[in-house]
Amino acid sequence: MTVLLTLTTTREPATDLGYLLVKHPDRVHGFEVPTGTAYVCFPEATERRCTAALILEVDPTRLGGARRTGTAVPDGFTLGRYVNDRPYAASSLLAGALNRVFKSAMRGDSRDRPELAASPIPLEIRIPTLRCRGGAELVMRLFSPLGWAVRAAAVPLDPALDWGPSRYVDVTLTGVVRLADALNQLYVLLPVCDDAKHYWVAPDEVDKLLRAGEGWLVEHPERELISRRYLAHRRGLAAEANIRLEALRIADDLAAPDAVEPDTASDTDADVEEDAGLPPAAAAVPLAEQRRRAVLAELEHSGATRVLDLGCGSGALLADLIPDKRYTELVGVDAATGVLRLAERRLRLDRPDRIPERQRGRV
Repeated sequence: MTVLLTLTTTREPATDLGYLLVKHPDRVHGFEVPTGTAYVCFPEATERRCTAALILEVDPTRLGGARRTGTAVPDGFTLGRYVNDRPYAASSLLAGALNRVFKSAMRGDSRDRPELAASPIPLEIRIPTLRCRGGAELVMRLFSPLGWAVRAAAVPLDPALDWGPSRYVDVTLTGVVRLADALNQLYVLLPVCDDAKHYWVAPDEVDKLLRAGEGWLVEHPERELISRRYLAHRRGLAAEANIRLEALRIADDLAAPDAVEPDTASDTDADVEEDAGLPPAAAAVPLAEQRRRAVLAELEHSGATRVLDLGCGSGALLADLIPDKRYTELVGVDAATGVLRLAERRLRLDRPDRIPERQRGRV
């Protein structure tokens, strides 16, 4: 009962892959995981080519106690905890093993080769049996936008009989990618392909998704599908993830340099801004912040002590108002429960021990 994934590089000296993974190529490394035992070995380790193999041996007795959620769980019947394909196919079990075995590599940490860990290297990733609800076409849609050259072929139900393709796909990914990015993409997309998770999906899974998706998920064309499947079709969590991802996209857009090159800006442009009563630097202040400053000034001028923010979003205005003790009552209202949870975290209302009781009572 084994699940296999291999990582190969031809960047010389190729054996530096051992430094990046923090695993010695001459040894077999074993790790206990909640659903069995994971092993890392190097079937090939030369200066020109090095391959690391992750082998997950699933213990059905441990798997039987795992909690399953979501409507798309393929083995959600009583005996399904024991009679299933989990030990034989790449799924969230393998993603969990990746996170346990290659944790420092996923963070991009390497004490011995820090420059190499920060650099893209030629990689080939092979997953011979990937359970994929959507087949080879979905694998292409998920990995191709990330810069991978993808070879994906459906595994036949029986090579000796013409029964057609199975639900499993033989996948090979080839590209020049930073190892940490490759591992984080696999960590997210393996359970997305499978469309099922072997453990309870709690709200902190949103943070895990955003952390593993940093740098690539915001602009992914299948972002909503990835969020929905990774979070086991829990609509509230998927909505929260997409709201936070969209906020990150907007922040990135605001932080992007102007389309006009600096040397094309003229003194006349600055004169126009000054004539309009705006300082030349005002263009660099995000519009949302300019609006909040205007609201804060108007509230101060009005002498108001109670504020109702309709459409408060993630609570940016409330966060600006809280330090000012003149405001005795602050109320935020929004139709999206996902952003209200973000506001609660921003204002630390989810951690009563971290803010004074008097301050909590004002919001």
